[in-house]
Amino acid sequence: MKADYILVNGKFYTSNEAQPWADAAAVKDGKFAAVGSWEDMSPCTADCPVYDLGGRLVLPGMIDAHTHMGLSVMLGDDDDGFPMYDCKSKQEILETLRREVKAHPFKLYYAMFIGQAEALDGETLTRWELDKIVKFRPVILMESECHSAWVNSAALKLMRYNRNTPDPAPGYSYMERTADGELTGCIKEMAMLPLLEICGNVSDKDMKSGMKKIMDYLVAHGVTTVFDAGNYLNEENTYKLLKEMDEAGDLPVRVEGTHIINMPDKLPGAIEKFKYFRDTYTTENIKFKTMKMMFDGTQRIRTAKMLEPYNGTEITGGTIIPHELLNQFVRDLDAEGIDFHLHTVGEGAIRMVMDAVEKARTELGRPLNIRVTCAHVEVLHPDDINRFKELDIIANFTPHWHGGACAADIHAMEKLLGEYRANNSLQAKTVFDTGACVTFSSDEVSLHTLDRWSPFTGMEIGHTRREINEDGSLGPVFPPAAECLELEDLIKGYTINAAYQLRLENQIGSIEPGKDADMVILKENLFEMDPYEIHNILPEAVIIRGKKR
Repeated sequence: MKADYILVNGKFYTSNEAQPWADAAAVKDGKFAAVGSWEDMSPCTADCPVYDLGGRLVLPGMIDAHTHMGLSVMLGDDDDGFPMYDCKSKQEILETLRREVKAHPFKLYYAMFIGQAEALDGETLTRWELDKIVKFRPVILMESECHSAWVNSAALKLMRYNRNTPDPAPGYSYMERTADGELTGCIKEMAMLPLLEICGNVSDKDMKSGMKKIMDYLVAHGVTTVFDAGNYLNEENTYKLLKEMDEAGDLPVRVEGTHIINMPDKLPGAIEKFKYFRDTYTTENIKFKTMKMMFDGTQRIRTAKMLEPYNGTEITGGTIIPHELLNQFVRDLDAEGIDFHLHTVGEGAIRMVMDAVEKARTELGRPLNIRVTCAHVEVLHPDDINRFKELDIIANFTPHWHGGACAADIHAMEKLLGEYRANNSLQAKTVFDTGACVTFSSDEVSLHTLDRWSPFTGMEIGHTRREINEDGSLGPVFPPAAECLELEDLIKGYTINAAYQLRLENQIGSIEPGKDADMVILKENLFEMDPYEIHNILPEAVIIRGKKR
């Protein structure tokens, strides 16, 4: 059999446990025809181009197992400006807003990121304070996690929110109120959706351009497949545009799509909506196998569901639906063969998912037919660590958070969660060591921080647990230091494990005969280089289905 080409004298880290390393690989019709030594290539060598890699490291194509491409474009990029992104105090935020309004007095509305919620230093912004600066046009100030916002009275009026508006999911998705029930202007979680519709209105041309920018960046950094974990708004249009791009030959990666449940009233009819997306927007490179649910919130704003209250409070956060509805929905998805991917930050939310899976398995008398993924997994109760493996639940982590980016710093975490939980978060290595399937992702929602989409940034921070600051300096090791991940595990989580999460393990995720020839060729040897330079890696070549991109 004549191969299309053979790569020799390489260091192939295959992510194939039966053959972890190889020296050469032959490619035929976009697939690996042979993997091993030069001698193993002999059936493929007749009149075949042979390329010497000169000892370069070769990895399987990377898989980003949780992204938000469409949402990131809707929320804007550097061209929109982020005048508040680096504000350090409430006063600085208000002063910056005043300058922005004075500089642009004729804007229809003002929508800006304020950076992290810690900039408020425990204070809040009220609509009355914002009204003093802008009264008759909407003001929307969003923190960078995109889980809460502060708005003025004009924005509340535009959203048709008033003191009689019910909270979508108390404890999780709600509006803050005064003691007598007046809305303060602080909005949490998916109660913000009308705001996103205001500031996320992007033309089809700009949407395509923005998503192409993200995908080109991902491919340049070794990513060949992504899981789109939902876009909250304009969901169908996002897939319509992706389908148009694929049919025009402009989709450089495989996209695993979803339908997202982000409000309780979306639960009825969600399966039929998913089937509609699958039937309407499936293409060669776009597939639909997974339902997504925003199940709980985030720690910073105390909406992540915890087992015990946040430190010094009676607040435990909340979930989008109660456990009895979750239990039934797991059964419904299993009956339809639709996988389930849930945003689960708090240990309370994670336990609810585990309990629902265990209950369904017990009632059915068998393992589930579907694959269930808990995404983010920031805090785990010790009793639940082994349950990922026992229940075949996938744990999806975002390793570029593991230097403390999701928590500001350990002192803020201790103030929020108490000493034990703060110092035992993001336990990806512990979960990995149980034998559970652990996957990795970028989970960015902005083009303002495009460098955080690189899997090599995730690998460095996941390996060192040290944040890379904007000036290039490094933060301290984020505890616990014992949770620093091995590079081999990080690669596995970005390749074969992520393929398993997406039901693609027989097609991609490792370098072995019969699979699509997805490869990343590096000049640097990841295993020998300075670990604090990993984030700077830019592959020499990225090959998808045997073709160099």
